[in-house]
Amino acid sequence: MKKNNRKFHSSNLNKSLDYIVLTMSENIEDAYILYVQDGRDYLELGGLEKAVQDLVRTNPELANRLVFVLIHPGDSHERWDSFSRNGSSFRHFIHFMNDEFIPEFERNLGASISRRGLLGDSLAGNISLNIALEKPELWTHLLLQSPAISDGDIRQLEDLEVPAWNVYQTVGIYEDEFVSSISNEKLFILTRNRQLYRSFLSKKVNVKYIESEDEHLWKVWERDLPNLLEFFVKEV
Repeated sequence: MKKNNRKFHSSNLNKSLDYIVLTMSENIEDAYILYVQDGRDYLELGGLEKAVQDLVRTNPELANRLVFVLIHPGDSHERWDSFSRNGSSFRHFIHFMNDEFIPEFERNLGASISRRGLLGDSLAGNISLNIALEKPELWTHLLLQSPAISDGDIRQLEDLEVPAWNVYQTVGIYEDEFVSSISNEKLFILTRNRQLYRSFLSKKVNVKYIESEDEHLWKVWERDLPNLLEFFVKEV
């Protein structure tokens, strides 16, 4: 696996962000690109590298397709500012992704793209949803692990004409008890994910929704990651 550490300067955010590109080949053809928010955490806590290697071992034809772009938002406060609807950089981060980062990255990649997805956990799942809501026609897949969404995010989805997304959505039945370490408030993650799921169904979205007997923990998302990646490469 090839792992390249890079930086991108954003005029929208007025700062540089670290990101990592994971590929299995230098000759990418007909790319399946997955943009991963909380990318460093997915490497260090979520077992992403092993999950990708196992996926390609059983599906070797994917080696020339898969591109993982892992974005790191900064420290915990920068993350909240960028990923929460109440954060001061929330709109700026969406414009950074949709108007700056993605166009330049894909232009430099120089490959055709047949699948383009977003992956995120918790608030990273929330920003992934909101990036897609701003330019819904760009995306084929949304992969949301316990997304920490708000009523405003759900209302925006309900007001939108949604294209043919493929959504993988998971949540634990004990996640309503989770309290944000930044805002010190309960995020009602289970309740709002059930509402989000109903909204997806009302929009005729192809959604695989899973509730499990779990809390808001990285070990849960790590365990689920192989199934999530299978959904990304198989579901059309």
